[in-house]
Amino acid sequence: MESIWPAILTFLGVFTFAIISPGPNFILVTNTALNGSRREGVLTATGVATGSGIFAFAGLVGLLPLVHSLPHFALLMRFVGGGYLTWIGLDMLRTCRREIVPEAAERKIGVSAMVPYRTGMLTNLTNPKAWAFYLSLFTLVMGPTLPLWGKLFLNISMFLISLVWYVAVAYLVSSRTFQPLFLSWRPVIQGVLGGLLIAVGGRILWD
Repeated sequence: MESIWPAILTFLGVFTFAIISPGPNFILVTNTALNGSRREGVLTATGVATGSGIFAFAGLVGLLPLVHSLPHFALLMRFVGGGYLTWIGLDMLRTCRREIVPEAAERKIGVSAMVPYRTGMLTNLTNPKAWAFYLSLFTLVMGPTLPLWGKLFLNISMFLISLVWYVAVAYLVSSRTFQPLFLSWRPVIQGVLGGLLIAVGGRILWD
């Protein structure tokens, strides 16, 4: 039983390093928390973490290699994922000069919780780079020696690591310290974030 801990800890270490590295999920959570509200940022972060949990479940029960082996799946995910990220980036560029609705007014309008949550989850799940990462990562621990408790531990840990990190990002960028700086540089910051997503989406489409 003790022999599986090195593999589990290595797995979680690699996963944590990948999660905290800036990518499409980080850009999305940051932009949502800055441009919308802390609530929307947290909901987006929860959606991203849910995507991580789904990846974890699929990998631990053996669905990832099965799905990935389907004919034309990689090509489909490339176009869907690259197109989705590009669309989000273009939307960020389109709205970067739009006036921000104050948070109090936003609460009055009542933005649906499902919108940022769904966007976060889909951004994670439709990223073909994420599919390749999780598929390769699970080769570290998948095998007959991994007990059920180990699989449950990994699944819960991956969800919590992703949730804690992205919620922390949402809280940080929507803090009173950071918000005034963002408001003065909002078009530039959102434009840069949107351009980065377009670049990532374009690279996925043309790889």
